[in-house]
Amino acid sequence: MLRSRKQQQQSTNGCSLSSHAIRHSNGGDTGDDADNLRGGLLRHHHHHHSASSSKKSITIIPKSLIGTLIVASVLFVLLVFSGSLSNNSDDSIGGGVVGSISSDEVVLDASSSGKMDDNTKNNNKQLRNAAAQDNNNNDKYKNTSSKSTTTGITTHDDIGTTSPTTGATLHIIFSTDCGTFQHWQSYLFFHRAYTIHQPGYITRIASGCTEEQLHYEKLWHETRISNVMSTRYRIHFTPHFSGVKDEITGEVMGDYKFFNKPFGLKHFLEHDELLGFKNNEEEGEGDSNHDNNPMKHPNDIIILCDPDFALLRPITDDFSNPRETLVGPRRRAYFDALSSHIVSHGHPYAQTYGLGTQWRKFNIDTITGMTNSPAKDVNQQDGGIFYPAGPPYIGTASDMYKIAVSWSEFAPRVYKEYPHLLAEMYAYCIAAAHIQLPHTLIDSLMISSAGVGGEGWKYIQSIPTSETCSFASNPDHTVRPIPTLLHYCQRYIVDDESTNSHYFWSKRKIPHGIFTCDHPLLMEPPMDLWLGSEGVVDHHPTEKEKMNAFMVCALTKFTNDAMIFFKDHHCEGDNGGGGGGGNRERVELSLMKMK
Repeated sequence: MLRSRKQQQQSTNGCSLSSHAIRHSNGGDTGDDADNLRGGLLRHHHHHHSASSSKKSITIIPKSLIGTLIVASVLFVLLVFSGSLSNNSDDSIGGGVVGSISSDEVVLDASSSGKMDDNTKNNNKQLRNAAAQDNNNNDKYKNTSSKSTTTGITTHDDIGTTSPTTGATLHIIFSTDCGTFQHWQSYLFFHRAYTIHQPGYITRIASGCTEEQLHYEKLWHETRISNVMSTRYRIHFTPHFSGVKDEITGEVMGDYKFFNKPFGLKHFLEHDELLGFKNNEEEGEGDSNHDNNPMKHPNDIIILCDPDFALLRPITDDFSNPRETLVGPRRRAYFDALSSHIVSHGHPYAQTYGLGTQWRKFNIDTITGMTNSPAKDVNQQDGGIFYPAGPPYIGTASDMYKIAVSWSEFAPRVYKEYPHLLAEMYAYCIAAAHIQLPHTLIDSLMISSAGVGGEGWKYIQSIPTSETCSFASNPDHTVRPIPTLLHYCQRYIVDDESTNSHYFWSKRKIPHGIFTCDHPLLMEPPMDLWLGSEGVVDHHPTEKEKMNAFMVCALTKFTNDAMIFFKDHHCEGDNGGGGGGGNRERVELSLMKMK
């Protein structure tokens, strides 16, 4: 939680767009990178830069402790010697496995053949700076990777990989690039999964890394995440997918960072060692469409998230518990009539977003390459009930692969017709309709924008005002029903008039180097927010104020928890409480410098 000065309390919320405005938005960056649409639609901007020069996807499989020390030492010496120790990653996605990348799968842009644009050069400089800071630039707080493998560590490898109620194997994945902005978001994503005991494999899909970034992220993930939190936490590298290419000439015309999501999902499902296809091992077997090459585990469940998600409780494939499942009134009759509320073949689930039926207005013939696409048969009513879906998307591996194939094919064509922020989301709607996979949409999977409909705010409104901050800081779904996750795509602000204090949290204001030994913690709002000296509420907040307070208190505490976890496991010294070292000072967010 971050405390701001009064002159900085002004919101930069640029995400709340009406469904009507979506079609006319220019898709530009709106302050806090939040694009929440009325009815639950929100999106965040990712910053993808250079493509990888390697044509091999790389799988990170956690090694033994001794092996880790040897690999870490060798890589560190080599990287320091060569001056190429790279840095963190910007916006993240999950996935972790492997396979070769054929030339017909992706056309790498100019940056992948050895050229670097200014953004990539600048990001690599940030990576080198962060690596230097992470390893040894502070005499008082030295960071040693060996600490994480020699002290007592409680990993969560015993949580398991399957849904507790259905037994299906779960794969929670999120898509990122390799910049510093999504690097810290990735660590926070993993730590929240660790904190709430999320079952399943959790994979970051990192697209378009340079060699420098790739080496850094491999070492970081192994020593800071998989060896410390869980070997179920993985990373999967893919080529650069965000280049906007001419469909005829193949010439790169621009960059659309959100292409990484559909193409990254497809690459993960094709090459991940835990998924993939049965004939992946022998190049040339099977056909390019995998028609005669079955998936290894088509019944596994894929949960596609965004990197700026913070889990409040475990996410699974089971929506049978009415206490924890909110469905909008227009979809309630359909939901109640279902014989099962469990994700299965032909029955994917997703969060409700405010996309409406705008996707039906696109040139479906051109986008699908067919004059008789099933997407054209979807009427207005069904189009609004089953298809305005957004992340988290939840489906079987076989269904999600079908979606990924059409989604990655359609996304560039949608972008050509509509070169704005939401192109890939509309492409998902069209792909789902084209392959006849209507989604069951749930309101309670997330909260993001205070006051927006179609989200799980009902649960937050039911919390007593006096407990808003204390419960947000330590949410427990066994005590109260809560949404599954926070989607922190906006700036959140709350005032405490009793102390004339102002607090805010914004992902765009978080320094990228927060997970280092010398970085201070964040100032948190008081647990007794709005309580006067007599112990009674002396300010009765509006519903929106209460919603913002929940977000600020939760996100500040979650960020601090992750920083403390990092310092406990990787920083030398003793904080006096038996934990690790590192800087434990608490500083207002407004006073922190962006690094």
